[in-house]
Formats: sequence, C-alpha cells, structure tokens
Amino acid sequence: MTDGKRYQELATKWLNGTITDAEKSEFAAWYNAYADDQLELPTSFAGSEEELRARILDKVRETMKANTPGRRASGLRRTALIAAALLLVASTGGYFWIRNVDHEQAENQSTVSDVLPGGNRAVLKLADGRSIALSGKQSSIIVGKMIRYGNGEVVAENAKKKDGQPRSVTYSTITTPKGGQYQIILADGSKVWLNSASTLQYPSEFIDQQREVELIEGEAYFEISKQAAVPFLVRTKSQTTEVLGTEFNINAYQDEEEIKTTLVEGSVLINREHVSQRPDPKQRQGVLLVPGEQAMLKDNALQVHKVNTDAYTAWKDGFFYFDEADIYDVLKQFSRWYDIDVRYEMETSDDLFVGKIPRNVTLATALNVLKSAGVEFELKDGNILKVKSRK
Repeated sequence: MTDGKRYQELATKWLNGTITDAEKSEFAAWYNAYADDQLELPTSFAGSEEELRARILDKVRETMKANTPGRRASGLRRTALIAAALLLVASTGGYFWIRNVDHEQAENQSTVSDVLPGGNRAVLKLADGRSIALSGKQSSIIVGKMIRYGNGEVVAENAKKKDGQPRSVTYSTITTPKGGQYQIILADGSKVWLNSASTLQYPSEFIDQQREVELIEGEAYFEISKQAAVPFLVRTKSQTTEVLGTEFNINAYQDEEEIKTTLVEGSVLINREHVSQRPDPKQRQGVLLVPGEQAMLKDNALQVHKVNTDAYTAWKDGFFYFDEADIYDVLKQFSRWYDIDVRYEMETSDDLFVGKIPRNVTLATALNVLKSAGVEFELKDGNILKVKSRK
C-alpha cells in the first residue's frame, strides 16, 4: 500500500472512530512531517488541508466530551495518566498530537523543578469577624445556623441573635487562595464550587423571599436549588445573574477583560449593573441565555454566543480543558492553580491548544504537555515561571 493510500485510510479511521492508539501515533508522525504546502490530500477525502484539520479537530472534541465526567458524578476517578484523551496542539506549523505519558516519564523529561497541584483550601470569614481556615481533608461545607463539613463535622456556629433583636440578614465570605478550591452548600441547598483565587459572599440564611449572593472575585460554578417564585441572584462587580433553578458558570477574575457567564442547564437572565446600584428590577435590561450559550460582558456591552460548555466547566470536575486556547490563557490557568507567577521572555505565540489535563498532576507534568509546541520554561525561586523563546 502506498503512503498516500495508507494515510488516507488512517484519516478515515480517525473520523469514523475506529482508529487505534498505534495508528493515531503513526498518522500524527506522518502529518507533522510535512509543511502545509507539502500535503497532498485526495479530493475524495478532503478538499484542503484546512478541511482535514477542521474535520479531525471536531472528532477530537467529540472524544474529549465523551470522556468528560458527568456534571452530577459523585466523585472523580483519579488516574496516574496526564489525560484520558489525546491532546491536540495547533501550532503555526499545523496541528499535531501528543500521546499521554505517566508521571515518571514526564518527570524524567522535565527541566522544571516540580510544583504540587492545588487542593482543597479556603478561609471562612464569619459575620462576627471570626476567621476559620477550612480543613484540606474535606472538600465542602454546609452553611446554616450550624456550619458543618460535608461529612457532618461541625466547623462553627453562627453568632446567635440576642433576645428581642429583629431578624436580619448577616453575610459571611468564603475565599480560596491561588492553588485552592472548595464547595459550599448554601442554606437553601444550592451548591457552589469555587475555583482558585475566588471569593463568595453569602447569607447564613435566606429570608423575606430573597436569595442573593455576590461573587466578589474569581470563578464559580452554581447548581441552584429550585424554589417556586423565589429567584436566585448572583451579583458581580458589573452584572447580575437571575435564575430560578439551573446550572451555570461565572468567570469574573479581575485580570480578565470580560465577565463570562456560561449556561449548562435551565435559563438565566443577565443584567448589566454594578452590585452597589441595586436598580429596580423593572428597569433592568439584559439578555436571556439558553443552554450552550455564553454571555460575555466587556466594556459595559453584553454579547451572547454558542460555546462548548465543557471548556468552561471542566475545572469543577478536576480538569483543565482547552478548546483552541492560546498559551497565555493556558498559563493563566496554571498560574492560579499552581500558585506561580508567569513571566514571558518570548515573542508573541500563535500556538493553540485543544486537550484535557487532570488538575491533580504536578506543574512539571502539565508543562511537558505544552513543551511539544517548542517553548521552554524555567522555574526560578520556587514560584516564578519564565517562559523562554521558541527553540
């Protein structure tokens, strides 16, 4: 069989889902050996190299989505592999694939001193001023009159109201540092997962037919408990998200240019406003999202578009998920999770990454996946990652 027919056969196998791991490696080695203008593709298979790229990229995305844990999975199956899915890298020279390696192989290849991944870390600040470092052995707390870990162990008791004191709402905050994550179950049963470097302000109880929290900073995934005719409000510095019962993600980091609200299930209403303004609900103007849509608020303007929701919610299930992300976005996520400071000594990069990596791997393991694009790294002083010029 000629080379051309062999690789046409492999490409067809990839697209129909019958290709083996060994054949994927064989195809990738051939595909990456040619510059774009050297590829000769039968018109019966693909009219252009760009069409081949797009078709196989779609197939890789389908594989990644099939391997992503369900949103309601009770736990995450830990693995020693970098990822269950293939990582696809789109560089200036074309797309190429990297088969995953285990921890020992990655560490032997790495030139970067290792940094452990983040974990369950958060600080709870109660309305009466008490500050509590939450246990890293637990991953969630349940709030109410008593604050408990997910296993039932008591964390603290909210301050009791004095006799004759009118009932009022008091607010507490939960904050995750860089390299931290935590889940909080609110008084109404709603669940909130906090990503690294995030702060949520919440009431110890919901009263007067009002449910409201504020995402002061960072990123959070919300699974809102349904309560008839009682809307749930999530406020950020520039918008309000109003729901009855649904699942969605809000990314509102201060070092991002926009606030991104991604809807997974149900519907939400997004309104532009500052949290301190509290405008009359009848005067609000916003957009209504349906599942699979994302609202992006930038420069006080709201735009809505369809997205791959997995790319914005997989962190909750323990994965980095990249869908044509540039190296700056990839390393921004690594910076928050591994608590490092990234500094660039390279020129701008056009490399794009598509793939899924568990967040429980070390920094050296994660960086070895990215080194396939030809970029070198150096870790200085334990937490300063210098990104060097391409080889």
